[in-house]
This record gives sequence, structure tokens and C-alpha cells, in this order.
Amino acid sequence: MAEKFLVRTDETIEAYEIERTSESVRVRREGEEHWTEVELHRVGDSQLYLLMLEHQPVEIYLERRRGGARATIGRHGFDFKVERWRPQAAKLAAQQVQTGLRRITAPMTGSIIEVRCKPGDQVAPGDVLLVIESMKMNNELRSPAAGVIEQVAVSAGQRVNAGELLVALHVS
Repeated sequence: MAEKFLVRTDETIEAYEIERTSESVRVRREGEEHWTEVELHRVGDSQLYLLMLEHQPVEIYLERRRGGARATIGRHGFDFKVERWRPQAAKLAAQQVQTGLRRITAPMTGSIIEVRCKPGDQVAPGDVLLVIESMKMNNELRSPAAGVIEQVAVSAGQRVNAGELLVALHVS
């Protein structure tokens, strides 16, 4: 029988199912049909882990933080919290994500090429908020939800570090 967990980030809350057998551990996002076989191996006494997804290795750095953890894969890092799924917790979490202030942070270190929003702008899910260049590739950062831009913390030409605040969005 599968156990259910909620995984929260600054922008999303997702429900996952985990099924453990004597031979393996399988994970799937709630509502999807495909299960992914996973293994997690710690490398020495460090915070570096080798995550095996369908027998393909991924290096992941996990750091415990107050109220959750931070995962870094390559140059991309994100904060998250995992909790057991409970109907009331799932409902409350969904309400918290649907409304309120959302911090949109830099997914990587790079330079801001273009800012396409300003405080007071109404945005829809998927609207491009800004363009960040990293490793000679331009990446569009899009709005995760409908709302009003509360703050733009960067300007074109500015260097940013992964995790740095770019835009504050008041989700409606």
C-alpha cells in the first residue's frame, strides 16, 4: 500500500505516493499512472547523495534547514518541506498556495537580460516576468499564477545568485 506525502516549495504543493517493497521503493506524483523506481545513497559523511532514478544517477546535495530542507542539483537549488498527507493539511496547503505573496527567486546564478514586468502589473500564469542569462543561455522566468506584481527586486544587467529574490507576486 502506498503512503502519501505533501511536498511544499515556495511556489507549489504537490502530493506524492511512495510504495515500498522488500526489493524497491517506487514514487509517483498523485494522479499519474507511471511509477519511478528510486534509490538514495549517501556519499560518505557529507550532505551529498546519489539519487538513482530508474537506474540513472543524479547527484543531489541535501541540506537540512529550519522548517524543511534545501536540495541542490547542479546549479539549481530549491527549498522544500515534506509532510505526511492528511486531508485537512492538503486543503490548507492548497489555500495558502492559491492566495498570498509568492517570492519568485533565481533558479540559477546569472545576469538579468530583460525585465518584462513592473510593480502593479496584472499577470496571468505563464506570463514571462524576466529573462535571465546563465552559461550563455537565455531562460525565461514565468509567472506561476495569476496576480499583481508587488515588487521587482532586480534590473536589467544585474548579476544574481541562485535563490536571490527577483519578483514578489501577490497571488489573487
